[in-house]
Amino acid sequence: MEENWQQQTLDNLEKTSGEEPDFGDNRSQKIYALRQTPLNQFSTEDIRLLIAEGISLPYLIPLALERLTKNPFAEGEYYPGDLFQSVLNVDLNFWLTNRPFWQYIHQLIINNSFELEDRGINPERFLELS
Repeated sequence: MEENWQQQTLDNLEKTSGEEPDFGDNRSQKIYALRQTPLNQFSTEDIRLLIAEGISLPYLIPLALERLTKNPFAEGEYYPGDLFQSVLNVDLNFWLTNRPFWQYIHQLIINNSFELEDRGINPERFLELS
């Protein structure tokens, strides 16, 4: 990735843009707005939301890893660790083609296994790729 990639928007990085869609709900409107926002301005909740939707994972997983390295239980809108849970729920095909990211998350699971269990964060589905 380019050196300044976090200062760019998802639309810029993915070379997509277009007319604003006819939004049917607030979530779609929020996602559209986030695609126009530089990545370095994303909150933990912004990252969690887009990852939960499976959007732009090659850019958002590295952002999530930065946050999770500092605090494995970084909190978006719902509960401490909701970002971690969203990462663990990413489609398994992503992890198959991005093994270094998988290995990093796997190590975070090992390092925090007891606290993950205490907080009800379940890595079993993610660990199926072991």
